Amino acid sequence: MTAIEHDWRRTHAVLVAVERYNGSDRLNLDGPVRDAIGMREWLTGRGVPPENIRLLASPMERNRAALEAAHPGYRPAERAHVRKVFREGLSHIDGDDWLWVYWAGHGVQTRGGRWSLLYPETSDTDLQGLDADSLVDLVRTDHLRWDAVERVTVVIDACRQALPPGTHELADIPQPLTDWPQTKPERPVYWMRACQAGAVAMERDGTGRFTSVLLRQLEAQGEAGAALDLDRVWQGVRDEFARLNGAGSGRQYPSVHIIDWDEQGRMVRLGPPAPPLDPEKRRFREVLVLEASGLLGADAAGSAARVAARLCEQFATAPPTTPPSAEELVDWALENPHGTVTLLGELSAPAPPRTEIRKACHLLQNQWLTHPEYTELVALLGRLDQRARYDFAEVAREKYPTMALSSLDPAALVDDLEAVLLPPPRQLPQLLRVVEHFAALCGGAVAGELRAWSLECARRIDLEGQLYERRGEAQEHAERVRADPDTAMDQGAPPGDSRGRIQIRLHAPGADGQRRTYEVWSRRGDDVHSLAKADTPASLEEIQRGLDHLLSRHARTLDTLVEFFVTPTDLELAVHRWQLDAEGPLERSLGTDYPVVVRCAELREHQPHLWERRWEKAGTADAGELHWLPAHYDTFKQVNGDLQGQEDAPGVVLTSPVRARKEVFNACLFGGVPVLIWHGEAEGDAAQAELKTLLRTERLRSLPQHLRRLRSASEADESHHGRHMALLWDDPHSPLPDQLDLSAP
Repeated sequence: MTAIEHDWRRTHAVLVAVERYNGSDRLNLDGPVRDAIGMREWLTGRGVPPENIRLLASPMERNRAALEAAHPGYRPAERAHVRKVFREGLSHIDGDDWLWVYWAGHGVQTRGGRWSLLYPETSDTDLQGLDADSLVDLVRTDHLRWDAVERVTVVIDACRQALPPGTHELADIPQPLTDWPQTKPERPVYWMRACQAGAVAMERDGTGRFTSVLLRQLEAQGEAGAALDLDRVWQGVRDEFARLNGAGSGRQYPSVHIIDWDEQGRMVRLGPPAPPLDPEKRRFREVLVLEASGLLGADAAGSAARVAARLCEQFATAPPTTPPSAEELVDWALENPHGTVTLLGELSAPAPPRTEIRKACHLLQNQWLTHPEYTELVALLGRLDQRARYDFAEVAREKYPTMALSSLDPAALVDDLEAVLLPPPRQLPQLLRVVEHFAALCGGAVAGELRAWSLECARRIDLEGQLYERRGEAQEHAERVRADPDTAMDQGAPPGDSRGRIQIRLHAPGADGQRRTYEVWSRRGDDVHSLAKADTPASLEEIQRGLDHLLSRHARTLDTLVEFFVTPTDLELAVHRWQLDAEGPLERSLGTDYPVVVRCAELREHQPHLWERRWEKAGTADAGELHWLPAHYDTFKQVNGDLQGQEDAPGVVLTSPVRARKEVFNACLFGGVPVLIWHGEAEGDAAQAELKTLLRTERLRSLPQHLRRLRSASEADESHHGRHMALLWDDPHSPLPDQLDLSAP
């Protein structure tokens, strides 16, 4: 395209910058006002009269002064003002060459794939926005006189990421600026967007680069009054982002939609290049093309158009042409997650696709759920609380022990499970088995909806009979667990609490410094039973004998987790070395027979959100992700300050000297640390060397059992490092019963 010569004094612009929203502080943005001011300065530097620029903004307080200095006559960016400027203000433009429209703020992808640019009126539970496409629609209607403006440039610096389940339903359908018919459909539009559909306009460090990169390329095209070649500008934007993304410092992929700018419409996508298909995948792509051709039937064009129309509601990218060919449909499907399975589902309904066709979809995209199935499962898991999602993950791990899950986030859970649990040929997918076992064990409304979801999936792949068989097995097992939880310990028992817990509350010692009162409960899921309540202070030896008797009746050797709830001053009480059967012939340590951990309920009320956040991370983290606390930190202030910079650490490894541990323990409890490991006797480098040996285990969640095995090895060798290891393992979702100090439950 040749550079455009024109009089910049005949250019108008509407700039919108939304920083402050009507919800919580986390909704606010710091940057759109600065970017809008930069765009204004570039336009006026080119020669655009300031009175030709309308600026609407909802600034953060820290940016208000700069905005007022740059454009004293700015107006609020609320819905009413935006609609008035676009619907009425543009009609007053007369005989001008060029209109520039700029919008910066939050953007989301709502139902039907619509792109919503959020108004300042948006709150956490009411997401109100403008339909981004309507900005382009409006400039080709009578809102902008047919003889007024020769060309329009639209720039949107906003995300277009899909909303997470639970929030998706809170977003209004974005409002169009106009429903008027297009009277000037040939008006050229150059539409630049900060990201692709379904993506974010933000880098990994939380900043947005699009406007600054665009302004840099615009300024490089010359000074005031010079001709401007937007194709050269866009090529500069492409090149700069390609360098950033190639260096691994970026993840943003801008795009441009060019309409009749040079007498033809064209879409230029800037994104990660699709990797070339290997020979096997090329062959399977050809198989899918042939299958799609056969399924389209005699009226191929009409069928393809109808299928494309239905898929537009599910796919983030636009269809290639109307009507598309079978080959174009397949390539369009390959651009979208779950695309090939979804396409084949549309084409082959109601008869399920053949096994070899399903295999082709799996090999090309490593997914087997259709887009609606995936979306619905993510939404259902999103309705579970954090503890229930942890239980769901544990069902998967119980049934498939080698599985690694990256997060308890609903979408991440489904992504991980779908990628690992691909359906074997002519067998029920493992993911459906996980869903059925979890639903049978947890019960409730969501369980019923999960069963309905899995049944529809099974019907699509023609395995409804097998699903009912597995559903019966899962239900029988769940009933055995409820009837006799101590013996129903086969695979698939209740997650997290499948082996049960014994919870022991040791109160602080009395005046003699030794004798304590205590209570004991058994817990399996939400079922809690009181086993003992000793109101008369007892010695540690008496407590050990009482626990020996209770554990022999209510716990399973090697399996039941034994939790000691103690005060911070008792955290170093070596309860795992307490003796069982001390007066008999089979004397052994408590920590040899059972995974034993300590817990502490004190100081947790200050920052419970950090405690839960770190615990969620502990469910999927490796031991290598634990934070090693510097050994020389010996004050609460030092440790607390260090932990504030490690908010995502699932736990802490402690090598502090004994004299400082009270302060360190208190700071860790205050900072929401759920996993804390230390050596009971060694300090500094000596403790570090032995703790590194302990932490060779790969998955953090296996630490209690791994430590039990190390303690078993120390029975034959008192110098073994396992003898002195201590573990705080503090699950916020499995607390002690209420009113602990008043009465037993």
